Amino acid sequence: MKRLIGKIDPNNRNVSIWGAGFSGLVLGYYLKDQGYNVTIHERSNKVGGKIQTNKSGPGLAEKAANALYLNQDGLELLKELKLEPLPASKNLKRLLFIKGKARKPFQFSLLAKVASNSHKKPPLITDGLNVADFFRPLLGEENLKHYLSPALGGLYAVPVDQLHFRSIFPQVGSKAQFDSYFSFLKMFFKYHKEQPKLETSGSVSFEGGMQTLVDRLAEVLRHDIRLNSKETPKLNQNIIICTDATNASELLNEIRPELSDELARIEYRPLSSTTIFLKREIRPLHKAFGVLIPLENGFQSIGILNNKAIFPANNENVSAYTLISPKDLTKEEILNDLKLLSPDLEENDIEHFEKTYWEKALPIYNLQLFLAIKKLHQLCMKETNIAIFGNYVAGISLRDMISAAKSFARNPTDYKGFNF
Repeated sequence: MKRLIGKIDPNNRNVSIWGAGFSGLVLGYYLKDQGYNVTIHERSNKVGGKIQTNKSGPGLAEKAANALYLNQDGLELLKELKLEPLPASKNLKRLLFIKGKARKPFQFSLLAKVASNSHKKPPLITDGLNVADFFRPLLGEENLKHYLSPALGGLYAVPVDQLHFRSIFPQVGSKAQFDSYFSFLKMFFKYHKEQPKLETSGSVSFEGGMQTLVDRLAEVLRHDIRLNSKETPKLNQNIIICTDATNASELLNEIRPELSDELARIEYRPLSSTTIFLKREIRPLHKAFGVLIPLENGFQSIGILNNKAIFPANNENVSAYTLISPKDLTKEEILNDLKLLSPDLEENDIEHFEKTYWEKALPIYNLQLFLAIKKLHQLCMKETNIAIFGNYVAGISLRDMISAAKSFARNPTDYKGFNF
C-alpha cells in the first residue's frame, strides 16, 4: 500500500502537483531532489494543509498531527532538511480508560485471554474481512470493545468493525490463512523486530511544533509553490494530485471521470482537536503519554494527549492537554470530559483553550476505501502521466507518506498496480 497510485513520464522533467499539504510538499521535495522541475498548486493562501501550529495564548496548540513517528526515511529527511528533532519523553505510560479509571492497557485478564485462545485458527483473510471479525475469536467481544477498538481508534478514529483488515495490516500481504493466532502474532512481531534500529526513534516534534517541519519544506520549495492557484490539471503534463479524495475527485472530474467517481466513494471521519491549557495537572495522567477512551463511557472524546509530558520543552510553563473527538466540542463538553478523569477540576482551572474542527479529517479505512483504491490502481495502469497521493493512498501516518514519496520520486515508472 505504501506507493502512489499511477506513474509519471520521467522523460518530461516538468511535474505539476495539486495540493501543498504535507503529501504535496514532501513529494515535491523528493522530486526536486531527483532533478524534476516542480510546480505545486495550492488553492488556499497557506501551505501545510491540516498540519498547523498555533503559537498564541500560553503555549503551542497543534491543529492536527502532534508528532512524526520516525522510520529510517523520516530520520534521513530531517537530516537533509537540517532539522533537529525534539524526541518525545521516554517511558511514559500509555493508558486506557477501563472501568471508570485511566489504567495501563495490559491487564492480566486480557493477557490470559490471548494466551488461552492463541491456538485457535483465525478466520480466512478475504477482501471483505474487517479487523473486529479477525480478532473476535482471540479476544472476545468485551476485549474488542474495551482494548482493541480504542487502541486502533487512536490512530484511525473509528471502531474496529469499520476497519478493513488488509488495509490496517498490510504486513499480511496476500496470505489467506494463518494456522493459529500465535503464528499471526509471531509474524507481526518479527516484522517489527526486523525494522532498522535508529539513532533517534519514536515520536518527535520540533522546537516550535510541527509547523516547523512544514515551514522548512516550504522554504526549500519557495520558488515552486503557487498559492491561491486557479489552475486545473491538463492532460499534456505530468499530473500528481495530492489533495484529500474529495478535492481530488473535483480536480479530475473533467479529464478523468472514472478516477473522479472512485475518489468520490472514499468516506471521511469528522474530528475536532482541542488543546486546553490548565492551571494544574490532571493527576491521573501524571507521567502519561495520554489516555485512549472506548466508546460509551460518557466521554465525548476518544483520546486525550498530555502535551506537557510528551514534549516538555514545548510546554515548559503550562499544563497542556489535547482532546480528540468526532464532535465539535463545546466548552461544557470539554470540562465534562476532563472531570470524568479528574472530578476535582473546575472551570476556573481552564486558562485558555484552542479548538479546530475538521469536517473531513481522516479517511475511513473501511472496505469501501479498499475497493476504491483497488479500482483506482486498475484504472491507472493504463495512464502514463497521472498519479494520486495522500493519506488515503499510502498509509495514514506521516512516516508512511515520507517513505512512499521517496520511493516514487526515485522510480516513478516502477508501477505494478494493486499489490495485495
